Amino acid sequence: MKVLLLYNVYSDELGSSRPPLGTGYLAQALSDAGIDCDVLDMKLGYPEKDVLDMIGRGGYGCVGVTVYTVGHKKFFALLGSIKERYPSIITVAGGPHITIMGKKVLEEYGQMDFAFMGEAEDSFVRFCSGEEHARIPGLAFRDAGGIVRSSPFERPVDLDEVSWPRYEKFELEKYANEVGIITSRGCPYPCIFCSVGLTLGKKVRVRSIGKICDELEYWYARGKRIFNFLDDNFTFYRDRVFGLCAEIEKRELKGLTLRASNGIRADRMDREMLLRMKEVGFRSFGIGVEAGNDKVLKALRKGESMEQIENAISLACDLGFEVSLFFVYGAPGETLDDVEDSIRIARKYPVFKADFYNLIPFPGTQLWQWVEDHNAWTGDPMEMLNSMDKNLRFSRETGRPFFTTKELGDAERSMLASRLRKTTLQLQKKGIERVFAKYGVMRYPLAWLASTMFFQRLFFNSNFIRKLSDRVRYRRTGSVQLNTGVER
Repeated sequence: MKVLLLYNVYSDELGSSRPPLGTGYLAQALSDAGIDCDVLDMKLGYPEKDVLDMIGRGGYGCVGVTVYTVGHKKFFALLGSIKERYPSIITVAGGPHITIMGKKVLEEYGQMDFAFMGEAEDSFVRFCSGEEHARIPGLAFRDAGGIVRSSPFERPVDLDEVSWPRYEKFELEKYANEVGIITSRGCPYPCIFCSVGLTLGKKVRVRSIGKICDELEYWYARGKRIFNFLDDNFTFYRDRVFGLCAEIEKRELKGLTLRASNGIRADRMDREMLLRMKEVGFRSFGIGVEAGNDKVLKALRKGESMEQIENAISLACDLGFEVSLFFVYGAPGETLDDVEDSIRIARKYPVFKADFYNLIPFPGTQLWQWVEDHNAWTGDPMEMLNSMDKNLRFSRETGRPFFTTKELGDAERSMLASRLRKTTLQLQKKGIERVFAKYGVMRYPLAWLASTMFFQRLFFNSNFIRKLSDRVRYRRTGSVQLNTGVER
């Protein structure tokens, strides 16, 4: 059976800095099993009409889509269009939304024939190989009587047995130069707003250092030098970070630009580790600060103190890293004064940028249950999640609040959205000026342009602009020095 994997667009933003990692893993699993598979990333500018025409020409027996909770109806609508035009094609879906909602989605959406819960590299291969449906873990299906059946999904224990993606069926020339790498899966922390533990589990499972460096070496031989480690807990095991750095040096992978844009926990970094990371090419990473004081951190169940977080930010900035800070606002019990504390932290340090996100309850999280228990929704939550599908990056920051609290009502949250967006742009302009300091007085017009909304939308819609931006941003001017005298 020939398979087509679709990565659909859930926002109006086109283009991507790198191919979708999850789809890449699925495609590689199918390829390793000898199953004929094609991939189409609709973020590269393919409208639905063209996709439907391509399906007809491709002779596919099965089409699969990854479904996210944000804009999930758009994914199901695409499957509906496929089913309407090609009734005999098997339509399947997987991804975070399917994993959290379970067989309920199959009961609600008739245009979908099968649903895969959990990490589906093994289960999808078994399905495409013709194994009996009832024997496949994590597969939801309709029996002969139309009743939906499902079995619990199983997470791979040894990630070295899961092949990393070579992206042979992707249009790699249409992406920026960055390669996404995942070295671990899972998160043990109980943050009330996060669904990673629900989808990838509470235990951190890791790949071996050798396998990670095999992947780096593969892309290095093909001219890639920019890598982004997309783990939720990249530095969870300290010794593993040092081992990875040593292996990178041993294999003489020089001239790398390494990122960890998903973020590193403040309580899982120290000076020795950051210095070692910098030696092998790490230049930027994010820190999930979330809030500006211990009261709100406790409410979010972050498991860190403000002292730990500030020490980590200060250390990373002093060592010359480009640091991005991530905040959420609107937590239960959070006040306007508490949000002011977050702004104060963001302004205190010479960071590259600071993003403030309108706190969103996702199904299955503790925050979702809190809003349910307090009847605090401002509208139908699933409809609001679907309304985010346009300009997603900005609607998370400026969109309508999902819920209110006695401390922050609708009006206060709307006011905060506007103010925090301005704060983000101001801090980003300063951060870009620091990064572009090597260009002398030209850094000021460059920073002004790069921090405008026009450029940011252009950046997220143009691979050419992203590639050019990286060339300008990471142009080397000699050895990298520790930035211990940064003006704050």
